[in-house]
Amino acid sequence: MNRHRVLITSSFVVLSLSGCVTAGNDARDAYTKTSLSGQEIFIYHDTEVNPDCSNAGMPVVKAVAGPSHGSVRIIQSKVYPNFSRDNMRYKCNAKAVEGIKVLYTSDKGFKGRDKVTISGHTSTGNAHSTTVDIKVE
Repeated sequence: MNRHRVLITSSFVVLSLSGCVTAGNDARDAYTKTSLSGQEIFIYHDTEVNPDCSNAGMPVVKAVAGPSHGSVRIIQSKVYPNFSRDNMRYKCNAKAVEGIKVLYTSDKGFKGRDKVTISGHTSTGNAHSTTVDIKVE
């Protein structure tokens, strides 16, 4: 039986600010996380940050596929950006900023593989998709 449960626990407000903004997220196309069965784990985050590290808006983040054996919770929360060293916002990585966290919990007793594809859209019109493969032990 293929069940998809997604709980969104925050409202999203998009602020329109002048200047250049960039998302500081887990912007890899795909990666793997490991979880214990029934335990909630952090699997993804996204944020929009100005060069001075102030908030530049709130990205819209959705689970667009999966999970098949668990649930996803998307919450507004403080997150640490993940900018590369050559990005002018690299210094912002040391500061918690407003953003979105995605949390995963497997069905109780499930062990095996699960997968979630996450879509993120910024207030400046950028979009990205990430697939998280989850090994549940």
